[in-house]
Amino acid sequence: MTTRTGQPETDLTLSCLVHDLNNVFQTLVEAADLLSDDPRYAAVSAAILRSIERGKSITSSIRSSEETPAAFETILDNAISFVEDSMISGRGPRIRFIREIDPGIELRRTWAWERVLINLFSNAVRAMPQGGVIYIKARRTEREIEIVVRDEGPGIAVEILKDIFKPHVSTHGSGLGLHIVETIVKQDDGEVRAVNRPDGRGAEFTIRVPAIVPGFAVPARA
Repeated sequence: MTTRTGQPETDLTLSCLVHDLNNVFQTLVEAADLLSDDPRYAAVSAAILRSIERGKSITSSIRSSEETPAAFETILDNAISFVEDSMISGRGPRIRFIREIDPGIELRRTWAWERVLINLFSNAVRAMPQGGVIYIKARRTEREIEIVVRDEGPGIAVEILKDIFKPHVSTHGSGLGLHIVETIVKQDDGEVRAVNRPDGRGAEFTIRVPAIVPGFAVPARA
């Protein structure tokens, strides 16, 4: 079904949803501005405003048919910032991020790959209630990009390891985070693998996805 303007009705529904979300964001902006007047809540206000900007970026990306490649460093910075903001109360574990990133790595669909990293990082944080380190390594060859994320938690229970990317398979939470990770990776013709580290110090996730060829025109998704 189409509207009087010739647009598919689903497009109008999406546009209305984005419009309504932007109204919600504006209310949150005003609330954050009020909090910023009190020095005690300045950090919380800043975290809220950063989250609002991420939300606006996501809705903008959903509405757009373009898939302009983005630097992996930027995607990683945004994901780390999101996870750190989620622990702004100071009641969570102390988490450090250590990165080893090849220059020039780019990925399409910035918001989607942020979700991949955020889900991996959030799982790692829950696995390390006493704190620890999350290691991120990314390298690019001529044909593919490899991203490795590992933590210092207890690892993945052996009985669920082979099914870890299936919906609702988890020892905590909804069990959807890693299913979302795999879904997004596969959408970009990639693969993701989970193992327990040989030294017994945590889980390791390896993602491999075809590299973007410089100058290649990315077609819009249907």
